[in-house]
Amino acid sequence: MAASRKPAYARIQPLPVKRETVMDNVARRIESLVRNGELKPGSRLPPEPQLAALLGVSRSSLREALKGLVFLGLIKARPGHGTYIQASLGRAASRHFQWMLLLKEIKYLELYELRQILEPAVAALAARRATKSDLDSMELALRGMKASLQQPEQFMVNELAFHEGFAQASSNVAIQTTMQMMYGALAEGRKRVLPLIDDMLRNYQRHERIFIAIQKRDVRRARQAVIRDLQFAKALLRKDLQAQEELRAKLRRLEPVSLGTKS
Repeated sequence: MAASRKPAYARIQPLPVKRETVMDNVARRIESLVRNGELKPGSRLPPEPQLAALLGVSRSSLREALKGLVFLGLIKARPGHGTYIQASLGRAASRHFQWMLLLKEIKYLELYELRQILEPAVAALAARRATKSDLDSMELALRGMKASLQQPEQFMVNELAFHEGFAQASSNVAIQTTMQMMYGALAEGRKRVLPLIDDMLRNYQRHERIFIAIQKRDVRRARQAVIRDLQFAKALLRKDLQAQEELRAKLRRLEPVSLGTKS
């Protein structure tokens, strides 16, 4: 009698079990303490011996794990005062975005595509929800932009404050955090394109149109104004990336040819 064949599912190899690092273990356990209310955002962690016992790890393992969590920005150490849960992870998340750009896991143009999806909708929310305080913050940033037309780096600081202002006006914390992460990650790219802006006044005027639309509660015009600004920004970025690629190609052509040695 022929041997019965095993069903297909029986021949599937199980996935290898991923071993958890000490840092992952400590992070997961601290997370559970935050989730159940034993620790709160911004609160101080228990002293090292107590925390090691609470988490069920050795003190040496705990120290190494905490160093890693400090580097990741999940907790912060204050010499002489102790170690604290971060009250906000926006800056840490922005740093992770920056490293993803550095490691080429994501590209600048991909982040701009994400901005093109999000920012028009954010501007529409701002046009509906902006408070007087939000409008005052945006107007202050706008005045700073106008005052720094001849100072590109200071202009960029005020421009960023303006964009963060209308993200704040959306009254949506998830949106605010996401936008801050993107703006932080894009800072280096924005610095590179500054010399490519040939008319800072027109750049200011694009932002002024965004503000006026939000101030007038004009949802459609707020969307359109942001779309036009992002189209300009994306075109600058493409120009910068093309220039970089041309420079790399030129350097490759100038590299000395290795003639090798004869045996």
